[in-house]
Amino acid sequence: MLATDPLYILYTSGTTGKPKGVVRDNGGHAVAMKYSMSAIYNMPTDGVFWAASDVGWVVGHSYIVYAPLIHGCTSILFEGKPVRTPDPGAFWRVCEEYKVKVLFSAPTAFRAIKKEDPEGAELDKYDLSSLESIFMAGERLDPPTLEWVQHHTQKPVIDHWWQTETGWAISSNPVGIESMPIKAGSSTKPSPGFKVEILNELGEPVGPNQQALSRLSDHCHRAV
Repeated sequence: MLATDPLYILYTSGTTGKPKGVVRDNGGHAVAMKYSMSAIYNMPTDGVFWAASDVGWVVGHSYIVYAPLIHGCTSILFEGKPVRTPDPGAFWRVCEEYKVKVLFSAPTAFRAIKKEDPEGAELDKYDLSSLESIFMAGERLDPPTLEWVQHHTQKPVIDHWWQTETGWAISSNPVGIESMPIKAGSSTKPSPGFKVEILNELGEPVGPNQQALSRLSDHCHRAV
């Protein structure tokens, strides 16, 4: 098998333009998966990693199946939603039961938990001492959600940005190398191999704290 042989084809949702089939190769993806588990997620090979996502999406492909297993750690496959299964403490119950070190899910999941349990009472029922950090991606992490999860879990909440086309983080806080300050609305620094430019509608670079477009070298766009 060659490093350039195809691993899978996964179709995008269409949020970055016309839906397209992304062909992932074997070699480069395996290297990115292995690297990210150490550099971005700070996962030991004997740890428990939980990507609470659908295995049919890119997060599930990358971080339920390939990355944890290539890295050699335990991966949790959870079917269901974070509330009413049977309660909004489902995520915290699983973290305690399986001694999860890193939890990764979408901001929507935590907004659902917050809606059902605004005071965070469910967290008091479970021992989260094994949990070191919570990663979020898949959509914009709004500051109120970040602050609520940080406040009630007392864990670092780390935003990172990527999409189906890339298969892993375009920008992130590389806690396995150096844990940088968490800033609401920021996914911190570009990951190795990505050149990220913040541009206005004229294609000109903009300064900090301005609303603009983010353009990668392959001209994918996203509001930031």
